[in-house]
Amino acid sequence: MKVNFLGVEELSRMIDGLTAEEKEQLAGQLFGKLSAEAKARVMGIADSGLTVVTGSFVSLNADIAINIQNSGTNGINADQVESILKALIELRKKKE
Repeated sequence: MKVNFLGVEELSRMIDGLTAEEKEQLAGQLFGKLSAEAKARVMGIADSGLTVVTGSFVSLNADIAINIQNSGTNGINADQVESILKALIELRKKKE
């Protein structure tokens, strides 16, 4: 029996061949399996002092509380979320 193994380069080429929707679905599935620490590193907020919470709204501290919900096509998009997170990271850095 022959067993094939894929390396990182082969996987990357396969992923590049997916449609944008397929890439989004795959990324979401993989992201959901990561630990909270890994999610923070992937999002670039590991050293920001921010915490990522999914699910019900939770106020993390008295300084900042943001509740972003999936509100359909008229709601907030990924670019806006990224801008909010970057602004929060900068705010945290200025406070230190």
